[in-house]
Amino acid sequence: ALAEYAAHGRAGYSLNGVARRAGVGKSSIYLRWRDKDTLLIDAVHARTEVPTADTGTLAGDMKAIYAWLLEHFLTEAGWVAVRIAVDAAGAESAPAAPMTIGAQHAESLRRMWERATERGEIPGPDDPQVRLVTRMMYGDLMLRVMVDRGRLLALDADTRRTEAHFVVEMMLRMLRY
Repeated sequence: ALAEYAAHGRAGYSLNGVARRAGVGKSSIYLRWRDKDTLLIDAVHARTEVPTADTGTLAGDMKAIYAWLLEHFLTEAGWVAVRIAVDAAGAESAPAAPMTIGAQHAESLRRMWERATERGEIPGPDDPQVRLVTRMMYGDLMLRVMVDRGRLLALDADTRRTEAHFVVEMMLRMLRY
């Protein structure tokens, strides 16, 4: 399912294509999944770990989660998550898949913001600046992965992590209260 969606996006993703790639009949897929969206969501979740970071500081947590998300979005499952989000943004009636897939990441960020609030580093997760930084974090990640994917994949993990830390430092400057 991931390879099919990664190759064709929403418009070309089909259970026939998934079955063909898997070497099974379409009816075999229906025995386990009720539709192609459920199959896709399960496939992404099966290849996605929930990012966790509790370094003791907001800066450390943000750097760890941002770096993890960047690495994730460069995997096949992560690339599919990006494509799903982009495809949904252009759809007249957005499918539930982007919200379902992004729920794991959103939960990690929610916990990060709550810990930062408890430590007195931010006023709270609903603060307008915190919400803006969350959107900036995802916006930057999505844009970088879509526009700069080849360059990012050519870099080693340490260089990507260094770039991630630089981006997070810029975002942290917005949260100075």
